[in-house]
Amino acid sequence: MADTTEVAVVGAGPYGLAATAFLRHQGTETHTFGEVMGSWRHQMPRGMILRSKERASSIGHPVPGHTITAWARATGVTLDNPASLEHFLAYGDWFAARVVPDLDTRRVTRVAREGSGFTVALADGDRVHAERVVLAVGLHNMERGVPELADLPKGTVSHVAEHEDLSVFAGRRVLVVGLGQSALENAAILADLGVDVTVTARATAVHWLGPHRPADAPPPTFRQRWRVPPTDVGGRATGWLAAAPETYRRLPERLQAEVRRRCLFPAGSHNLRARLEHVPFELGRRITSATAGDTGVTVTLADGTVLTADHVMIGSGYDIDVARYGLLDDGLLDGLALADGSPVLGPGFETSVRGLHVLGAPAVRSFGPVNRFVTGTWYAGPELARRVAGRRGPTLRVAYPVGAFGR
Repeated sequence: MADTTEVAVVGAGPYGLAATAFLRHQGTETHTFGEVMGSWRHQMPRGMILRSKERASSIGHPVPGHTITAWARATGVTLDNPASLEHFLAYGDWFAARVVPDLDTRRVTRVAREGSGFTVALADGDRVHAERVVLAVGLHNMERGVPELADLPKGTVSHVAEHEDLSVFAGRRVLVVGLGQSALENAAILADLGVDVTVTARATAVHWLGPHRPADAPPPTFRQRWRVPPTDVGGRATGWLAAAPETYRRLPERLQAEVRRRCLFPAGSHNLRARLEHVPFELGRRITSATAGDTGVTVTLADGTVLTADHVMIGSGYDIDVARYGLLDDGLLDGLALADGSPVLGPGFETSVRGLHVLGAPAVRSFGPVNRFVTGTWYAGPELARRVAGRRGPTLRVAYPVGAFGR
């Protein structure tokens, strides 16, 4: 006989862990599947530094004492600000051990409707019946390619999400495509490793995010505190709209699109700038063709410039399309209301299929840009739990821990 549960949470990254924390805190029976911080562990490069400050790098939890700062105090770690990937993964392991010690690491292969609930099929052939299902699997299988590079042989081109150890490129020439955080972070790590790296993109300039506040800086003034929200997402106006997802959700679609555009444009952390000082940038031109030969890959830009490399690494972002998860059966997909691949979500991040919830990056269109970042778990967790418990009414919750304000 298959196991049964009230809520099955698929995914054990920040959003899956936060969902589990808030659901269990209110007494909801929850069965959580996944590898702790799986995509962070396998799809992000060693040596990476988080983009967000310490104050925006904690996973949401209803009980104080579960922030990344609390982890550092408890373990005696000296935490950099922003934190390293190594420290963030260790924090995730610590958080998971407290929230979901019974984590089920078996791989989910399919989610299907069964009666008024769902069946969650597992790789070993077992099944779990759930009244509700929460998908919290991030950007899995949503990497955006570059059409002009599509015909390059396997092994000569990849996406940044395919690499956790960039030392395999030692002694090789690598061309990085893109100017977002992932592209620039990978380029910086490659440069640190002594790799011959070049960056190219259609944009004409790199947009650098402002420097982080030093740990020994004097306390911020009242005006400085109110300048931008502690989510580290967006600017003075768009940032505060994004920090309150319920407010964002009620904006006209035109304004929602403008908030997304201003909060999620390609940009790099200020701390990468010095590390990329000696890396060549070929900007303002698109790629028109690429070929592979005995001497490597030859990439031609629109103005005729020719770039050569042994490997091309794409960092041009992601395209949201929940069908690409490969988890939902055709019946569920047919019943989903979608907008450009993103599920249309109502209160509690619930889709048009009653009982099916989607958290994280696919929720950006409905609940705003913070859902692309760890700080969004502070809103997603309690909002999901409220819906599951059947509580109604408006909420003014924000996407950050209140204690982070002004830090």
